[in-house]
Amino acid sequence: MSRNETNNKLLKNQRGASMPFVLVFLAMAAFVALVGFKLYPAYFEHWQLKSVVTSFVEDSQTAELDLGEINRRFKLRMQTNNIRDIDFNEAVSIEKEEGVISFYLDYEVRINVYKNVDAVIVFDEVSEIYP
Repeated sequence: MSRNETNNKLLKNQRGASMPFVLVFLAMAAFVALVGFKLYPAYFEHWQLKSVVTSFVEDSQTAELDLGEINRRFKLRMQTNNIRDIDFNEAVSIEKEEGVISFYLDYEVRINVYKNVDAVIVFDEVSEIYP
């Protein structure tokens, strides 16, 4: 076989993706995008909540504050960071024992993805400040 005949034979055998494959790929890509867009706000608010905790950890005056003042400032910082979907009383608990301040972020977010299909995201983290 000559080189031209081989190239022509290869070109005849090579074809692009079939229409059903392209449709399945687009449907899967749309589903992944839908889930990503639905879950992103929950993760974004959690990152903001973690930044509030980090601001307390990095603040040198936090160890001097009493528990009531820490709670008040935490709620105020949540308002400042526009965290509205997370309830402070259910999601955050702050304890101060022997000078160690512990921040517990323990909550879950349920997001309706499509009709009766829900996604549940569980957040459970602890940060501590030592004197």
